[in-house]
Amino acid sequence: VLGMLHNLIYQQDDAFYQSWMHSANHSLGAFCSGGTVANITALWVARNNVLKPDGEFPGINKAGLFGAMRHYGYRDLAILVSERGHYSLGKAADVLGIGRDQLISVPADNQNRICINALEDTITQLNRDNIKPVAIVGVAGTTETGSIDPLNALADIAEREGIHFHVDAAWGGATLMSNNQRHKLAGIERADSVTIDAHKQLYVPMGAGMVLFKDPSVVASIEHHAEYILRKGAKDLGSHTLEGSRSGMAMLVFACMNIISRRGYELLIDQSIDKAAAFAKMISQHPDFELISEPELCLLTYRFVPARVQAALAVANEEQVDLIHNLLNDLTKFVQKRQRESGQTFVSRTRLTPEQWQRRTTTVFRVVLANPLTTQEILHEVLVEQAAIAQESEFAYPRLITLADSILKS
Repeated sequence: VLGMLHNLIYQQDDAFYQSWMHSANHSLGAFCSGGTVANITALWVARNNVLKPDGEFPGINKAGLFGAMRHYGYRDLAILVSERGHYSLGKAADVLGIGRDQLISVPADNQNRICINALEDTITQLNRDNIKPVAIVGVAGTTETGSIDPLNALADIAEREGIHFHVDAAWGGATLMSNNQRHKLAGIERADSVTIDAHKQLYVPMGAGMVLFKDPSVVASIEHHAEYILRKGAKDLGSHTLEGSRSGMAMLVFACMNIISRRGYELLIDQSIDKAAAFAKMISQHPDFELISEPELCLLTYRFVPARVQAALAVANEEQVDLIHNLLNDLTKFVQKRQRESGQTFVSRTRLTPEQWQRRTTTVFRVVLANPLTTQEILHEVLVEQAAIAQESEFAYPRLITLADSILKS
C-alpha cells in the first residue's frame, strides 16, 4: 500500500520499487494513526538529518539536542509554514524540542497561500541570526479553506537553501487520484516527504495517516532496533516509525483502492470540487451571504451578511466597520450553534483574517463537500435555514439592522 501511494506522488519506475520496496534498511514511508503523527515523523527525519553524525559526533539521536546544537554551532532551529498550517505542526515542534515559538508562521496572501516574498525575507533573517531552518512545510489543502501553496516555488527555495521540503497533504493528497485535478498539486513530486490522510478523501475509517519519503534512505536517521522484534537486517516497518504497535489500517486502504478504484476516486473528487464551485456561486449570487474564500478543492468559507448590512459596510467608517464585524461574528456563532442543535443541516465554523476585510478576525461558516449524497437542493436548504435562524437572534441581528439603517440614513 505504501508503494501504491508513493507511486501516486512520485511516479517512479518499476525498477525503483523492486529495489526499495522490501529493503531492510530503508522505507518508502509509514502508516500512522493520523496526520499529526505523520507530520511529526516527517519533521523528526528532517531534524535528525540536519543534526546528523559528523566525524566523531554521533548525531542528535545519540548526543541529544543540546549536544547537537553545540557541535553545529546553531543558535536555534526553526520550521517554516504559512499561517494556515495545521495545529499538528505546533505539536511536532514541541515534541521535537524545537519549540512552538520556532514554528515560524509566514503570512498568507489573499488566496490563503503562503506568501513567497515573506518566506524569502524570513529565511534571510534566520540566516543572519544563525538559526537553522529544519524544514519548509507546504500545505496542499489547508484545513480551514482547502487552499494549496505554490509547491514548485517552495521546492525551488528548499533546493536552493538545502532545506527539507515537507508537504502536508493530509487534506488534499487524494486529489492526485483525479487526472483532471492533480495539476493543482504540481510540485508535490519534488517534496522530500508528504503526509496523506486516507481517512479524509480516500474514504476509509478514522486512523489511517501516512507519511511518504521521496528518498527511502533518509529514514535511517530515525532507525531503532530491538533484539526481540526489530532486529537489524529484518524487514520490519516498525524500525522506522514513531508508533510501535499499530492497527492494520493498510488492509482497509488496500480494499478501498481496489473496490472504489482509481476511476471511482476520480469521480468522487471531481464531483466534490464541482459541487464546491456550484455552492460558491450560489452563495455569491445570494443577496444576504458573502463568500469569504473561493474553493480550490472541496472546502469553502462564507458568512451571512444581510444586504442592508453589506450596503452599510460599503460606506461605513473604520469604527463602524469594526462594530459591524463584531456583531457579524456573534451572529455567525449563533447561527452555527442553533443550526447544529436543530439537527436538519450542519456546517462547521472557524475564524480567518481575510485580506478583503483588512485582516480583521472574521468568524465564518466552513463547508466540506465530501459527501457524494449531498445535492444542490440540500445546499440551498442550508442557506434558507441559516437565513431564517439569523432572524431569530435577539441580540446581534436586530442591532446589525438598526446600525446599518442608521449608517445608510446618515
